[in-house]
Amino acid sequence: MKTCSSRFARSGSSILFALLLAASLTSCAWLAPPARPTHVDEAPPPATAFSNAPTPVPTSQIPAGFYRVNPGDTQIGVAKAFGREPSALAQWNHLSSTDGLRVGQMLRVAPPLVAVTSSATGTPSNSLEQARAIFADGPSEPASAKARLAWPVSGQVSAPFVSGKTKGILVGGRVGESVRASAGGRVVYAGGRIAAYGKLIIIKHDAHLLTAYGNNRALLVKEGADVKAGEVIAEMGADDKGQASLRFEVRTDGKPVDPLKYLPQRQ
Repeated sequence: MKTCSSRFARSGSSILFALLLAASLTSCAWLAPPARPTHVDEAPPPATAFSNAPTPVPTSQIPAGFYRVNPGDTQIGVAKAFGREPSALAQWNHLSSTDGLRVGQMLRVAPPLVAVTSSATGTPSNSLEQARAIFADGPSEPASAKARLAWPVSGQVSAPFVSGKTKGILVGGRVGESVRASAGGRVVYAGGRIAAYGKLIIIKHDAHLLTAYGNNRALLVKEGADVKAGEVIAEMGADDKGQASLRFEVRTDGKPVDPLKYLPQRQ
């Protein structure tokens, strides 16, 4: 009888110990903090300095009638390059005459329009607006500062510059002949949507000087391209009479001047 009692006591103690152990483990589980759930919809981490950096504006996204500032540009230089009054440029852009320009800043270079009419082919590009502004100014004026240019083609002048009547010269040659940049600069227009100029290229050489190459058969450079003096930019075309020629113009501060004053004399 004692043996049975002692066995029962030992077994009871074992059972009691097991129950107490299970209870302690269960209470620990209740007290432990739950695992943090992972949410796919959680807010993103705070933005870093890199995420706040400005994104460059592609050329195709520049609104019509505006110009993106390049290194070295000034209010007066941009205004004169597009045949505008500096005071008008400042007014359109809410600037004072002493305000500097930031590289990449967009400036309005054409008067604000009350209404814009889109053609079937779409709204004119910014470069087309700039080109039209360049070729729609007043009478020519003598250049205040000269720049040495190179002949764009090797032919002879077939039609000279006449102040107040023409805006450039015609130079003969062969259809398909290479047309070269007269000086280094940036292509600000390359297209064929300006009447009387055919396929046209305009190169900006500095804040004051522009050259234009019209009546081409093919254009070999695109807008925004940086070209070097003597680089081939187009192929000469023919006029309505089938005669090969290049229409070459020089603009200083937005005014047409005689290109022969900027070109070396030929023997």
